[in-house]
Amino acid sequence: MKKENLKKYALVVLVMCFVGASNLQAQQFRRGERPQPRQEQQRDQQGEEMNQKGPRGPHIPNLIEEQKEQMHSFKLSLEKASLPIKNQVREKEARLKTLVTAEAYNEKAVNNVIEEIGDLRTKLMKLKVGNGEKIKSILTEEQLVIFNQQLSHETKHEKRGKPQRGPRPGGQ
Repeated sequence: MKKENLKKYALVVLVMCFVGASNLQAQQFRRGERPQPRQEQQRDQQGEEMNQKGPRGPHIPNLIEEQKEQMHSFKLSLEKASLPIKNQVREKEARLKTLVTAEAYNEKAVNNVIEEIGDLRTKLMKLKVGNGEKIKSILTEEQLVIFNQQLSHETKHEKRGKPQRGPRPGGQ
C-alpha cells in the first residue's frame, strides 16, 4: 500500500515538473526569448561580427581610404536620390489600398496607380544598378570579383527573404 502511494506521489511530482517546465518555456516564447538551436546561435554570432566590421553594405577587403570615401559619397548620393522616389511609392501604395478597398471599384484608376508604382520601382532599380557600376569603377580586379559575388548572393536572398503580404495560409 505504501509503495503504491509513493509511486502515485512520484508520478504527480513528475507531472508537475513537466507542467512547470512547459509553463516557463511558454513564458519565454511570449517575451520573444525562444531557445535557439545551435545553427541560429552561430548565425547570430556571425551577425554580431558583421555589425562590428561596419554598417550593412558590400564588405570588400583591402579598401584604401580614398575608395572608402568614394563609396560613402556614392551611397549618400544614392540615398538622396532614392528617398523621394521611395516616399512616392509609399504614397501610391496607400492610394492603391484606398482604391481597392473603396465600395465602388474603379479598375482604370487602380491600373493607373499600379503602373505608376511600377515606374517608380523601375527608377529605383536603375539608380541602384547605376550606383553599383560607380562602385565597380573604383575597385581593383580582386575587389571586383568579391563585389560581384556579393551582388549575386544578395539577389538570390532578396527573392527568398521578402516577407509575405496578406493573410498567411491556415490562419491569421
